[in-house]
Amino acid sequence: MQYKTVKTGITVKQTIKKSIFIGTISPIETVEEAKAFIAQVKKKYKEANHNAFAYRIGIKKEESFFSDDGEPTKTAGMPIHNAIRHAEITNIAIVVTRYFGGVKLGISGLIQAYGETAKYAIEQAEIEVKTLKRKIYLELPYSEIQLVLYLINKFKGNVVQRNFSEIAVIKAEIDEDLFDKFLQSALSHSESVKIKILE
Repeated sequence: MQYKTVKTGITVKQTIKKSIFIGTISPIETVEEAKAFIAQVKKKYKEANHNAFAYRIGIKKEESFFSDDGEPTKTAGMPIHNAIRHAEITNIAIVVTRYFGGVKLGISGLIQAYGETAKYAIEQAEIEVKTLKRKIYLELPYSEIQLVLYLINKFKGNVVQRNFSEIAVIKAEIDEDLFDKFLQSALSHSESVKIKILE
């Protein structure tokens, strides 16, 4: 299962009717990481009038949140979130900072300004495609090692760790879409392989 996200953080800046808008993006994996990133940006631009934000986390089960940070309801956070959804990316947080320039933008103007700044930041960021994988722990006799390694490779997995003592222990990651087929194949080929799903 593949999904799109940003590879690294990025900051963009533009002026709209004398107000300065700064869009800051960061890749994230958890809500805690999102909150920490947002707090960091707010601290950096603490003199700004507003630091509206949105984040989206998860692939199969999505979790998202947005905030207008004092702007009129749904004029800042929601447009940022909509830009994220429109780009079909996840595991991302965006903060759009505004320094008021003395000219009021109105409701539609705010929606457009925050949305365009978020979109501009996404367009300038480096997007990467990742594969969602399941982690497994395998215990097996030495006679089964070649078979298990073959199956891991066949189902687009990769070995994370190997430990060879009295028995062989392998930690691996398997493509989410192929995970059930991997389990069926591994268990049907050998009854001596013990498999534990880590996450």
